[in-house]
Amino acid sequence: MELEGKSRHELLNIIDRLERQLSEMKDRSDRVASSEEALRLDEARLEALLKLTLMADASEPEIADFALEEAVRLTRSEVGWMGALNEDDTVVLLYNFSSEARKECEVTGKPHSFIVKDGGVWAEPIFTKKPIILNDYPAPHYRKKGFPEGHIPLKRFLAIPVFDGPRVVAVAEVGNKNTDYDRSDVRQLTLLMSGVWRIILNKRAKDALMESKSQAELYVDLMGHDINNMNQVALGFLELAIEKLDKDGKLETADRYLLEKPIDTLNNSARLIKNVKKLQSAREGGLKRRMVDACAMLASVVGEYSDIPGRDITIHYTPSEGCYVMANDLLRDVFSNIVGNSVKHSPADRTLEIWVSVLKVRAEGVDHYTIFFEDNGPGISDMKKAEIFGRLEKKSRRSIISGLGLGLVKTLVDDYGGKVWAEDRVRGDYTQGTRFVVMLPAAR
Repeated sequence: MELEGKSRHELLNIIDRLERQLSEMKDRSDRVASSEEALRLDEARLEALLKLTLMADASEPEIADFALEEAVRLTRSEVGWMGALNEDDTVVLLYNFSSEARKECEVTGKPHSFIVKDGGVWAEPIFTKKPIILNDYPAPHYRKKGFPEGHIPLKRFLAIPVFDGPRVVAVAEVGNKNTDYDRSDVRQLTLLMSGVWRIILNKRAKDALMESKSQAELYVDLMGHDINNMNQVALGFLELAIEKLDKDGKLETADRYLLEKPIDTLNNSARLIKNVKKLQSAREGGLKRRMVDACAMLASVVGEYSDIPGRDITIHYTPSEGCYVMANDLLRDVFSNIVGNSVKHSPADRTLEIWVSVLKVRAEGVDHYTIFFEDNGPGISDMKKAEIFGRLEKKSRRSIISGLGLGLVKTLVDDYGGKVWAEDRVRGDYTQGTRFVVMLPAAR
């Protein structure tokens, strides 16, 4: 460019034009860099979703853990957490934290839930159904409620709602990016978590279908095979009784078994039908939870098993009152099945002692009633302990005939929000008897 002989005004115009050209070139370069970064993040998100679709055998928490780590990476954050709302949208269950958050967070007990109305800015996406960005987290905000002691300090914060149709079903939140969060971060986090939720829904649908298929096969097998066999047994004994009457014109005392056996068999058949109905009702949520007195149910079960004809059984239990938990009428069957299990598997020619006790404890910030059932029976080996609470399958269907079965006991206790397990009464020596432990949250 020839500058010689140019006036000052002309030179200033040239400089201004060059500056504009440089600025335009810089803008184009920034847009290209921004497009390339957006493309890179899109590719990373799609790659993460592809990996998630291949995690067919992973559990829901494992899927959520992987997704959260990807969310932290895509938004270039340091920490993250996510949670799902309960059925009535009042509580967020914080079921996972990013690995860095787990390392740095020192909140006592690591809370696993918060009440939505008290959730502060963490619950803002639920109320507004919109993302929230706070790039100066320490600045005042009308929804802030403060931190629990030991919480990770936050400098920047981004939270988005996750939808299932019009309803917010979960929240995903990240924090402490080195630079400000922007719309690109909102977009990546929203698209990732929406994809994750669809994957979780698909997994739930497949699991429910498999569960329904398995249960249908179980019921058909129980009702078609077992009851038919029982009826055949009962008919066989009754036919023998009729033959005896035709031949001798009467039945002797020694022939009582010809009537007693079919009565027992038909009672077992009726019990099977009743318990299958209970099983189905429990699976479908047909029995709603309400406040029940676990101690009163225990006293009833203890009374039932304390006087069994032909057995020498002593049950040690000091009745208590007011052990209220959220359960339903099947809780009695849970207790009955555990005590009945001790009776069933102990030698009939030996004195059986059972000790039942209740202890109120606090775990994870919640009061629980822990119920112990101890016996001096033959015990359960460690290998069998790992199997007794297995799912109700064809190979274990016989347990339903004599009671609910320990598989369904676990299903029910899980549904009550509790835990159940078996251990040695004498540590390290299973032959000295078994201790069953049922732990249920106290009603509030």
